Amino acid sequence: MGEYKENRGIDELATSTEKQPLELSQQTLALLQQERQYVAGGFEPVPVFFSRAKGSKLWDVDGKEYIDFIAMFSAVNQGHGHPYIVEKVRDQMDQSVLINLAGHNAMYPPFAEMMCKRFGYDKILCATSGTEAADTACKIARKWGIQRKRIQPESCKILGVGSSYHGLGSGVWGLMDPSRKRTEYGLDSRLVLNFNPSTGAPLKYLDLEAMRLCLQEHHDTVAAVIMECLHGTARTPEEEFAYARGVYDLCRQYNVLFIADEVRQGAGKTGKFLSFYHMGEDMKPDIVTMGKSITGGFYPQSYVLGNAEVMSLVGTFEIGSTYGFTPLAIAATRAAIEVIDNENLMSRAVELGKKWTAIVEGWKHPKVDYLFSLGADSNLFLHDLSGLRVAALCMHKGLFLHPRPNGLRISFAMTMTDAELEKGAAILKEVLDQIDNFVDIPGEKFDCRGLSGLQG
Repeated sequence: MGEYKENRGIDELATSTEKQPLELSQQTLALLQQERQYVAGGFEPVPVFFSRAKGSKLWDVDGKEYIDFIAMFSAVNQGHGHPYIVEKVRDQMDQSVLINLAGHNAMYPPFAEMMCKRFGYDKILCATSGTEAADTACKIARKWGIQRKRIQPESCKILGVGSSYHGLGSGVWGLMDPSRKRTEYGLDSRLVLNFNPSTGAPLKYLDLEAMRLCLQEHHDTVAAVIMECLHGTARTPEEEFAYARGVYDLCRQYNVLFIADEVRQGAGKTGKFLSFYHMGEDMKPDIVTMGKSITGGFYPQSYVLGNAEVMSLVGTFEIGSTYGFTPLAIAATRAAIEVIDNENLMSRAVELGKKWTAIVEGWKHPKVDYLFSLGADSNLFLHDLSGLRVAALCMHKGLFLHPRPNGLRISFAMTMTDAELEKGAAILKEVLDQIDNFVDIPGEKFDCRGLSGLQG
């Protein structure tokens, strides 16, 4: 990204590094060993174990402080432990904690009305995780395809878009990019897929022609397309806006439902409450999923909203969740939305994005390929440099973020202060300046290939 002047004093830094090598603490090493012995599955981020979090700061088991540049995969857009949400959830815990499908929750009907009216949909249902919400949305779309569009059940397809993330459940894994891991579970489906069934051509993100050709040929057997409208991987947001809008328009043309997965990119982080709002006021998906920061990170809850045409197909004993629409879920959701509204956090997200862009562009750093930034969402792509290696060195210096195969995934809490943003940015620049002076960096050794299609 332009010229760069070498940082002075680099030889002194290398000498200092040799005298004080980077290492993981004994507590961290013990926890890693215990985790590997007893825990199955999950992801494998940089090896740091956190025990406390507040706002945009984290503290590990040794008491070391970190700036949080990932916001727990966008699950704490309002910051860790926002005091207003804490207050509302605690108040609710004094009243009731769990009222579920066994009875009726008095909080649910007015909450459902509020959510439907706010987002312009007819009906809502609750789930627990983002994966469950995506699976539920696809399940409803299948019923619509079979009953309304008259697709034969054995031919009824749901299409995904390359590099979208909908979770790793059996019903939705097929919507994402192919992988050896998925094949080992026997979940390479031809009914839940992100490739052209007749040619095998992938439905890559930003490749509108691939989707057009697929729907042109197969629209009679396609019930829905589900996608994250924004991925943050193009060189400009406008490219992503145009693609998502193009897919939506194709769905309208061919009588195919459009499902917007807003679990990650919703709740205000892009500067608008739902990311598809960037594509025009006349774009209205048939079904929308929400999760993660919709409860401010306080409670595992997700939502599916939709038009009456599709949601009216859902009958009793067909979709339900023991921990859906509980009092705590509703209290956390109401409070999380109120925080976004009352503290003008969507405007703050835009402001953070502008400040962050100006900082990175001001570096003119030779290791930076390009930056995607929209509101509090960002991805930094690097030249010939492992994202994991950079993330590991950032970890040692007190900055927590997440690696991509060729860069870094970054998400700011919308409550982050300018000082926190600038401190984290300074650490990242220092890492890019110094990283060539390190031979081995503890925490850089696991294989992150394929992470772009497997991130929450």
